Amino acid sequence: MRTKRLRTLAGLLSVSGMLLLVAGCGWGRHSATGVVPIDPCEDASARTRTAPLSEPPNRTGARWTIMVFLNAANDLDEYSELNVNQMEQAQTNPNVRVVVQWKRSARFAPQGSWTGTRRYLIQYDNDPTEIRSQLLEDMGQGVDMGSAQTLREFIQWAQTNFPADRYALVIWNHGSGWRSRALVEGRAVSFDDELRTSIKIWELPTAIRPTSDAPVLDVLLFDASLMQMLEVAYECRYVARYIVGSEESPPGEGYPYHEILAPLMNNPTMPTRDWVAQIPEIFVSWYATNYPGYSNITQSAVDTSKLEVVANAVDCLASVLLAKRFEYADSLRRARQEAQNYSTYPDYRDLWHVAQLLKDYTQDRDIAHAVNLVHQSLNWAIVSNRRANNSRVFHSYGLSIYYPDAGSYLGRYANTAFARATRWDEWLQVAP
Repeated sequence: MRTKRLRTLAGLLSVSGMLLLVAGCGWGRHSATGVVPIDPCEDASARTRTAPLSEPPNRTGARWTIMVFLNAANDLDEYSELNVNQMEQAQTNPNVRVVVQWKRSARFAPQGSWTGTRRYLIQYDNDPTEIRSQLLEDMGQGVDMGSAQTLREFIQWAQTNFPADRYALVIWNHGSGWRSRALVEGRAVSFDDELRTSIKIWELPTAIRPTSDAPVLDVLLFDASLMQMLEVAYECRYVARYIVGSEESPPGEGYPYHEILAPLMNNPTMPTRDWVAQIPEIFVSWYATNYPGYSNITQSAVDTSKLEVVANAVDCLASVLLAKRFEYADSLRRARQEAQNYSTYPDYRDLWHVAQLLKDYTQDRDIAHAVNLVHQSLNWAIVSNRRANNSRVFHSYGLSIYYPDAGSYLGRYANTAFARATRWDEWLQVAP
């Protein structure tokens, strides 16, 4: 689409120090007239190599505030007490504070347990059967945890009452990537089944960082299914330095909080990148030890400052595929069908893997060049990636992407920032 291409070129003209991901292009570099032919992949991949955002200055006595938006108003309620008890077990350093907004519904909570929404300050307790953290506020019934406004209010409350040098936000619930569990609605995460609501991914940026004066999150963690998608990460690229999550639908047990918080509790001054790089390894190792039969274990950490380069590389790939779609229809179709997919969402496919298959099955020089750009950009953006060995998700390399069967494209995909910025949606609409 013309407006997308103009946007890309305008971005190129507005930055200095542009650097290609790779040199050399399939279209050649010379002509008899002295005019250098334009290589759309070269244009699409050129970007300033933005450095990661620096660690924030020491503003308070507390190093970290971990904010957990724990929406258990659904069939995951049984795991909420497990996870809060794990947080209590981990809470061993006053320089790392964990605050939780926790909703429970009578429909799902055990008989005799409290219901409604509460805010807690996590306090150390090694008893796995009792919650002994400090109750800060009982918000009563009817709080909508599937609302972006509710998420915004929680973050603002936590940052006001528990200021820190660095902030992490955990969104705890079901997730469904860029779209909904229901085909007729565009919803993504934090399903409140009491009120039948949830938060769209394009609502997340203004919920997390409503103004440019609001702090940038250091880490956004999705303790929810299918959220480690390029479309989701790209939507949130300006509100968090790092994003951690799973391409697949992880088990109900979710994060082993006592394990993933331990590095911070032991060393609150460790670089943020070092912590997020450890989380995928901790996650996968814990499940390998405690639930070796689970075959749906993936986890990755992404540096959001690199996502523009990934988007440019995918835009380049889309432009080449659009030009080659009739030449390699069978090979393109086969690559999509054989790529790693996830849960009950076969149209979510691992980006690295599907790109590799496009290259392998077409054996086309221009497609290979575009795929190499995608792979290089992913190598740069993905801080850490782990998946269970010998599992059905073995070909998971850190980020998935929407890639539906021919004729199955959902028009509301155009609402995503990624679709507006690239030609990927144009490719999806005509892909064989």
